[in-house]
Amino acid sequence: MKQLVIKKTVFFSAVLAVALTGALFTACQTSNPEVPANLTAREIIQKAQNAYNAGREKQALYYYDTLIARYGMNTVTYIEGKYEIAHIYVKAKKWDKALPVLKEIKNLYDSSLPGSYPGEYLKMVENDLAKVPEKYLKQE
Repeated sequence: MKQLVIKKTVFFSAVLAVALTGALFTACQTSNPEVPANLTAREIIQKAQNAYNAGREKQALYYYDTLIARYGMNTVTYIEGKYEIAHIYVKAKKWDKALPVLKEIKNLYDSSLPGSYPGEYLKMVENDLAKVPEKYLKQE
């Protein structure tokens, strides 16, 4: 009988430890990461992609926001960061968040001389705009 009580205690302790570890892991996942000031734009983009690939959408968005805040004065970097943000929203089908960003990028291209910015982002924006359900396009 005493062995059964000990086994139950060990079992419940293990379950509690797993639950606390999961809660701690989740709490760490949701906080914004420290982004060292010496990171280049490419390094921040890589961190954002790694975060997204690991299922940490909010962290990825935070990295792209940081990219834009630090390097957004370069229009090509601004477009890349904004596109990646919009594309995350498109993948998540968050159309109300994706559409304004996609339109902003499209407007940058429409108001510039042809060839001023990399054409691949315009094409990717057009592809993502084509995925937006009609009802969201009509709301604007």
